[in-house]
Formats: sequence, C-alpha cells, structure tokens
Amino acid sequence: MRENKKEKSKNSIGINIIKLVSFGLVFVMLLEILSATVFSKSNATTFKNNFMNAYNYVNEVEDSIDIVALGNSNMYSALCPLKLWDEQGYTSTIIASPRQTAAITSTLLEDVLKTQSPKLVILEADMFYEGVELNENIVDESSSKKRLPVIPYITDDKITTDIQNRLTVFLLHDQWKNMIANPANIGDDAMFNHGYFFNNEIKETSPNSNMDYTQQIELLPDEATLYMNKIIDICSKENIKLMLINSPSLNTWTYARHNAVEQFAKDNGIYYLDFNVLEDYEIEYDKEFRDKGIHVNYYGSSKITAYVGNYITENYQGLIDDKRENADFSAWNDDRDRFIEYYRIENF
Repeated sequence: MRENKKEKSKNSIGINIIKLVSFGLVFVMLLEILSATVFSKSNATTFKNNFMNAYNYVNEVEDSIDIVALGNSNMYSALCPLKLWDEQGYTSTIIASPRQTAAITSTLLEDVLKTQSPKLVILEADMFYEGVELNENIVDESSSKKRLPVIPYITDDKITTDIQNRLTVFLLHDQWKNMIANPANIGDDAMFNHGYFFNNEIKETSPNSNMDYTQQIELLPDEATLYMNKIIDICSKENIKLMLINSPSLNTWTYARHNAVEQFAKDNGIYYLDFNVLEDYEIEYDKEFRDKGIHVNYYGSSKITAYVGNYITENYQGLIDDKRENADFSAWNDDRDRFIEYYRIENF
C-alpha cells in the first residue's frame, strides 16, 4: 500500500513537472508571437509614441538608405529626410528618440545595418551628455536635470538586454496600453516621415551665456566615449563614413561641450558641424524653435537640412548618388508629396 502511495506521489510530481514545463514553453511561445506581431517594432511606428521615430527604419525598403542619422530628440527635430531627398536626391532615415544615449544608439545602429548598407552615418552629439547635468562652474544658467533613457533597449545586465531585444513585448507593452487608451493617436504618418518629427510651432526665444566662448573643456562621459569608439569601429568595418552634428540647442549645449566634441572629432578624423557656433549659419531666435530653445521647429530644420545636404555634397564628393531621376526610388517623390499635403506646407 505504501509502495503504491509512493508510486502515485512520484507520478503526480512527474505530471506536475510536465505541466509546468509545458506551461513555460507555451508562455515563451506566446511572448515570441506577441513580440513578432502585436508588440513588434514595426507596429510601434504606427501610433504616436516615443518609439515611433526610433523604430521607423524597420519600414524602409531593404538596402535603399544612403544616410542613417541617429541621436536624441534633437536629431529627429533637425533633419528632414524628405527635404534632403527633394534638394539632393539622397535617401535617409532618422533613428532617434527622446533622451537616446550613445549606448542605445550603438545598439540601434547594429540593428539597422542588418537590412541597410548606408554610405554615411550622422550622429547628434548632444546625446553624448544625456543624463549629465550642465557644469555650473562653466555655465551660469542651467535647466537640465539628470535623466535616464526612455527606451530600455540596452541595460547594464546582458540577460535583461537580450530578453528585451528578443521579446519586445517587454519593451513596448506600456506604449501599447497607452495606444488602446488613446485610439485617436493611431495613424500611419510615421511611414512617410522617415523618422522625422514635424512641428511648426514657434516659441520665440533669445540666446543665453551657454555658448559664450571658453577654452574650458567638459570631457565626454566615459560611457559616451566607450560607445562612440564602438560606433567608429562598426563604421570602419562596414566602410561607412561618419559625421557629427549639433543642432541649435540653447538649454543643453555649451561651448565647453563643443570643445570636447570638436577635439574628439579631430582625433578621429570625423567631420563635425556645430550649428551653435558656425559663422555662416545664423540662428533666428524669433522663429526657429518650438519650445523655448531646446528643439528647432520645421523652419529651423529646413535650414539645417539644406546646410547639411550641401555640406555632404561638397565634402563627401562622389559618395552618394542623386536618385531623383531613378525610377526605382519614385516612392520618395510620393512620400514628399504626401508630406506636403499632410502637413499643409505652402513653401516646401
């Protein structure tokens, strides 16, 4: 009798283990399916959220992009791919998100290179100091606060990072809940924007002391240097040219930070454009910002895009072909026309 009870107990334990393992397998399969469908990066670009611009590149036609531009919100505000197409015939995509760091950017760059073979990568240098408060010994006024990345795409723990990268349900579930709660936010405008964030609001502002000339240098944070060196290695291995820019930003950028990036660029043979100090670029404080000097609006981005386009043509001669007459890229003309119509732009 006791032996029968022991045998039944063993069988019961075995059955429970099988049930537990089966449940685990089904659960993981369900997460895989949700990550590949409902919570995919592609679906993240179809509604208004912080990931819309960062993951828009998943919608680009494979091997169709000449220029990949990455960085924080300054980047998706400053460069307009459809202006770059209309004026230069270059195809480009923006991979940017609020408070995006060099670490996140490195991961996103590796991901986009799985489907694209760009000739040029442009980085917004403001992201190097994400999460770093302005040095009050160098700059008198500061509105910056210590901030953490919005996208938990890379973490200090490799297992956590791998899980989030593999199972995007963990990455996007909060955004999905927000979408369900706000169905009016659903739309497909991200597709033809190619990662650009359109905003034509005007908030008049004025310069401050942040960009007053100084010889002081606010060194790049160790993490930024670490991941920038990684990005440089990636671009070198893939034979991709690298370029750094700083769009006009009155609240987070300083001359001491400019000095640090300028030296880093010189040391690594990288072209660097800082629109905060360029002698042949005039910032119009009365009409080019949308939020009191942090980000440029559409009018500011139009000027910056035109400048960057001409700079690329002059300094990277023969690197990128003008594709405006190439029938294989006619969809870009359709995107441009839709962009103009959607945002009711009178003078494109």
